[in-house]
Amino acid sequence: MNIRTVKFMSLRIKLDDVVKTDDVETQILENIRYCNNVVGSRFRVIFWNENLSADECKKFIERNEKLLFEVNTKITKEFNYSWFLIVGKNDKSDSRYQFKGKNILSGIAEYLKVAKFLIKKDNEG
Repeated sequence: MNIRTVKFMSLRIKLDDVVKTDDVETQILENIRYCNNVVGSRFRVIFWNENLSADECKKFIERNEKLLFEVNTKITKEFNYSWFLIVGKNDKSDSRYQFKGKNILSGIAEYLKVAKFLIKKDNEG
């Protein structure tokens, strides 16, 4: 696969699981910033909102406004295609790659492994 033909190496995460605690949220968002630095302009994070209220989403955006504008971000309730999906309960999105596990940070680590491997392979060939 030539990743030059991939528009976005998007990472989809369930937003409900990100906002559980301040510590978890901060760790996940710092890892997302790192993903953005590694992947560059093709990086996009998609937060899938299943059960959060509009007020909870608004507060999340206000708390993390700087990072969300720094990184190509989409927040949605829809099931769309994503390049890499950290599979959560009830997420029916299509994806090229999936991580099935309960820990978002482990999923992000797997995303980075795949992304780095493909970027390196693409740069060599």
